Amino acid sequence: MLTKEQLLSLGQPTVETVNVEGLGEIRVKVMDGFARDALQKTLQEQGTSDSVYFSAVIVATVVDDKGEPMFTTADLDTLRGMSAETVRRIGLACTKVNALGTSQAQEAEKNSDAIQNDSSGTA
Repeated sequence: MLTKEQLLSLGQPTVETVNVEGLGEIRVKVMDGFARDALQKTLQEQGTSDSVYFSAVIVATVVDDKGEPMFTTADLDTLRGMSAETVRRIGLACTKVNALGTSQAQEAEKNSDAIQNDSSGTA
């Protein structure tokens, strides 16, 4: 049987370096309970539109080389003001590392690919 110490040592949040296509590498931390609570609070207060959702996931999970959060909730509007495609790509990478809404993330990717494949680039 596992001891308290063994249980507490399991499941410590890890950090993964992931390549975001067309952008480069970022470091994404698996959320702990506090980060997930903060994410849920943001979504409850500001809604779940794509720009809010992906920006909030980025705030909750992207870290620097020391494992410290790169963004705070004060950066949400700045992130939302970036290119929607850039925020979506980063956000999808973060959701994959954290196994958030896996089916929704896959569906969003499929829909995005279909839209890109259907557009001819002419007006």
